Amino acid sequence: MNKIFFFILINIFCFTSCNETKPRKQINFQKQSFLNKSVTRNIEIKKKEEIYFNNIIKEDYESKYFSSSRGFWFKILTTSKSNLKPKKGDEVVFSYNVFDLEGNDIYKDDELKPIRYVVDKEEIIAALRYGIKELKIGESGVFLMPSFFCYGYQGDGEKIIPNQPLIVQINLISLKQNTY
Repeated sequence: MNKIFFFILINIFCFTSCNETKPRKQINFQKQSFLNKSVTRNIEIKKKEEIYFNNIIKEDYESKYFSSSRGFWFKILTTSKSNLKPKKGDEVVFSYNVFDLEGNDIYKDDELKPIRYVVDKEEIIAALRYGIKELKIGESGVFLMPSFFCYGYQGDGEKIIPNQPLIVQINLISLKQNTY
C-alpha cells in the first residue's frame, strides 16, 4: 500500500509541476518610456559631440587625427622611437591636463601631479584608461573624448559639468612592463 501511495504521489507532483509558466505583464510602463527617452537623449548628445569634434579636426587641418575603434579621436604631439605600448598589468607613470572644447584649461597643470597607474587593474576614468593605451613611452597626445568616456551625466561635481566632452592631453612618462 505504501509503494502504491508513494507512486501515485510522485505522479501527481510530476504532472502538476509540468504546467507552462506564463510571463507576467509589465506593470510599470513609465520605466520603459524613461529608458526610451534616455536612449534618444544619449544618441542626440553623441551626435552633437561628433559635430564639435569634427569642427575641431577641420580647424586643426595641419595635424593628423586618428580615429579610435572606441569612438574618440586623437593626435600625437610628440613621437617616440620606442614601439612599446602599455598592456594590461603594466605600471605606467603619466601626467595629463584637461581642457574644454574651446581650449580653456579646466584644471591647471600644478593641480594635476603625475600619476602611477597599473593598466586595467585600477579604477580611472575611461578617457585616461583608453588614451594611455594609444601612446608609446615618451609620447604625448591630445584626445577628443566624448562625455561618456569622461564624467558622463554627473560631471565631476567641481569644474566639469554633466555631459561635457573634453580635450585631454596625456604625457606617458614611463612604463614598467608586467613580468608575470
